[in-house]
Amino acid sequence: MLRDILRSPLTAMVILALTIGILWVHYLAPPILEAYHDKFKTGALLLLGLFLVLILIHNRRHPTDKLSLISWTPYEFKEEDEGMRWITLQACRKVYVFYYVAIPIGALLIMVFRSYSFVPLLVLFVMGAGQYWLYWWEVRKYLRQEEG
Repeated sequence: MLRDILRSPLTAMVILALTIGILWVHYLAPPILEAYHDKFKTGALLLLGLFLVLILIHNRRHPTDKLSLISWTPYEFKEEDEGMRWITLQACRKVYVFYYVAIPIGALLIMVFRSYSFVPLLVLFVMGAGQYWLYWWEVRKYLRQEEG
């Protein structure tokens, strides 16, 4: 159960949102919200710390199936057999095509809305969340076909 939570795409999106939120609060938040800056940063850092503690708990309980704290290979890559490698390949291909389109569109949006300082962070968040969503949608589609 804990492993599923830690490897969930929702967890990855929450971490992405917290990171973007910390950047927004630190660099772009209006002065009227200054009283809440430290509270938000503290809360976000505590949630990120909780994530790391949960990984340590999982690794202690499951020494043969450890999750890396600093992993060069994303958790999503479940390449246990040739079928999963093929599914991962197809999902990564879709994500690559997504970025092929999203990067120029994101750059254009940043240029057009340059007077809004939050747009670069919003573009990064949408691209990151889109990547996670698209990858997991594709993997889920293939896994459902195998079950059915």
